Amino acid sequence: MKQFILKNIVLVAILALTLVGSIVLLFLCAGKRQTIAESMATIEENARTIESIDSARKPNSVAESETRIKADTETLAKKNIQIYRHFGKPYRPALLKLLKNIASPAELKTELPLDSSLVAKPKPAPAPDEDDDEDEDEEEKTVAETKPASAEAPTDEEKAVFECELESGTNMVKYDKDDLEKKHPLKVTRVVLAWDEDALRAKLAEIYAEVHQDAESDDTFVIPDTIQSERAQLFEKLFNAIIEAPEAVDPARAEDFRKAAAAKFAQAFAIFRDDVQDLTLENVTDRVAHELFLDALGLPRLMRQRDCKNYIDYLYEKYLSSDIIPGLPEDDSLEKERYVQDFIYGKNLNRQALPVPEMVIPIIRNFQIKEDLFRRMKDAGIGKLNTMNAGAFYGTTLDSDAEGPILSFTYTLEMTASMDAIDAFINSLQSAYKTDRVYVINDIKFSAPYEDLIIANDTVAGHVDSINNGISTTVRRAAGADSAIPGAPPVAANANNAADADPQAAATLTYSTYELTDPHHPEYGKTLIGETRDEIKCTIVVNYLFYRADNITPQ
Repeated sequence: MKQFILKNIVLVAILALTLVGSIVLLFLCAGKRQTIAESMATIEENARTIESIDSARKPNSVAESETRIKADTETLAKKNIQIYRHFGKPYRPALLKLLKNIASPAELKTELPLDSSLVAKPKPAPAPDEDDDEDEDEEEKTVAETKPASAEAPTDEEKAVFECELESGTNMVKYDKDDLEKKHPLKVTRVVLAWDEDALRAKLAEIYAEVHQDAESDDTFVIPDTIQSERAQLFEKLFNAIIEAPEAVDPARAEDFRKAAAAKFAQAFAIFRDDVQDLTLENVTDRVAHELFLDALGLPRLMRQRDCKNYIDYLYEKYLSSDIIPGLPEDDSLEKERYVQDFIYGKNLNRQALPVPEMVIPIIRNFQIKEDLFRRMKDAGIGKLNTMNAGAFYGTTLDSDAEGPILSFTYTLEMTASMDAIDAFINSLQSAYKTDRVYVINDIKFSAPYEDLIIANDTVAGHVDSINNGISTTVRRAAGADSAIPGAPPVAANANNAADADPQAAATLTYSTYELTDPHHPEYGKTLIGETRDEIKCTIVVNYLFYRADNITPQ
């Protein structure tokens, strides 16, 4: 045995190592088996616990399930509306900024001119009712009883919406308990107006319904002569509702709160007016700002037919005197007027006639869209806008329902620019949702200048020669069947005659498009069409989407 081991020492060593390894593996397997068994036991125990909990818990009742489903459905609907409000709401960012400003406890500071009609305006008297005379004495007694004889310390609820100071001569001191005996007038120095977009929209809808509660339902759309004064009335009622003191405010301090709230809203509204001025060539006066504020809340801007025509003529003159439309002729004033007239009036408007009532709101919307497109093209560096055609003046719905929630306005733009400028313009359209506008690009077509086409033909011809092992292929601008470049479109029978008459037309007819298909060639992928970078012609068909479901329909 000893002799066998000595002769087979290597084999014995291998067998010994194998035995040790086997013992180790058996030990590890046993340990893993124990771990798996413990895990399975834990899983079974947890399953029994879950089953016992489920069996002990009573299922929701039908009524409770319906309540929860309804709440979830309403939440989803609100989220959808928030998303849809990005569709065609150009003044909404300025509105949200205003709401943020008036809800901030910080004091607003602006050097912009304030709307004088919003500052220190007295509270309007309530509308008289039939029972006012009978209850007048009781109301006076109630007010006298609720109004304290002297100032009291603000409550925590009041401190959440405003801060008071005591006015002592020219010095202002903070209000505290030591000053309770002093009968100085109060001054509100910090105001918080807690309004959100939904609450403001609901309030405007309520006020609009009150103003039009006696209106007769008629399918005929008529614009009253008093439309401007009506919109002013709507804005004033909404403004008074916004600055009204909350119930938490003591009646003795309600008027102070209202005055300070009016001042703060006026400052925030000045910023709003400045923001919307950046979006339009129109001079945004206080009256126009009031109308755009209502428009941002879902009441479409409306004006009399005569005012609408004046509005169009006014913007026409603005476009003539500005450089917002890319590539307008500078020297030829008649040609410039023709260009601007085509862009502004188009085929839908007659410059001499008044628009029909149904056209007023679409006219204003189309002007908003056109101006935004002009600005984006100008900012992107587009060299020239050749044509602009509006395919859906009134807008078309995206589905078969004529009353669908989203309208689509289609525009076909033909422009001449560099590829970089076209790329920048397309990217601007794609990112327009950040400013609450949504564009959908339906079609893009490019065409190159004649010089680029000839350069491309010559380049391709040279590559064809090398691919065909040096076989010479002569490129002529008007090629016949024997000398046509492989891959070129068929040549018309009278191509040679066309070349003699118009070489440019013949070359365009004969060699429309080529591409280099040899990936091993060092110039594979080189730009052939578009070498003259500033003269690319591009035609873009774009849809502007407008969400109208939560708008107020003018009566």
